[in-house]
Amino acid sequence: MSIGKKIKHLLSLREMSQADLVRQTAISKATISDLINDKQKNTSLELVKRISKALRVSPLYFLDENAVTPFEAIPNLPQEIRQFILNEENMDYLVLAHKIKVLDLPAEAVEKIIESYVYLVKKSSMK
Repeated sequence: MSIGKKIKHLLSLREMSQADLVRQTAISKATISDLINDKQKNTSLELVKRISKALRVSPLYFLDENAVTPFEAIPNLPQEIRQFILNEENMDYLVLAHKIKVLDLPAEAVEKIIESYVYLVKKSSMK
C-alpha cells in the first residue's frame, strides 16, 4: 500500500480531515495533498515522522510496505476494541500490553501484580 493510501486510511480511522493533518503537522496543504494523491514519491524521514506523530502510528508503518494496522490485520474487530485502540488516552495501556506480550508474562501474574498494587494503595491511604 502506498504512503498516500496509508495516510487516507489513517485519516479515515481517526476521523480527521486533510486540514486537521496540515494543522497538526505544520506541513503545507499542497504537500499533504501530493502525498495523499501519490504525486510525491520521495518523502523525507522528517515529514514521515511528523505525519506519524499526528496519526499516532510508528513511522515504520509508512516505511514498511507490509506494515498494517490492527484494523487491517483483524477486519472484524469489535467496536469497543476499535474505540479503545483509537482513544489517544489509552496509548500507555497498549504499550504496556505489548510489553507484557513481549515478556511473555502470564495473565494471571499480571492480575496478581495489579491486585497487590491496589491492596498497597488502599493500605497506604488508610494511614
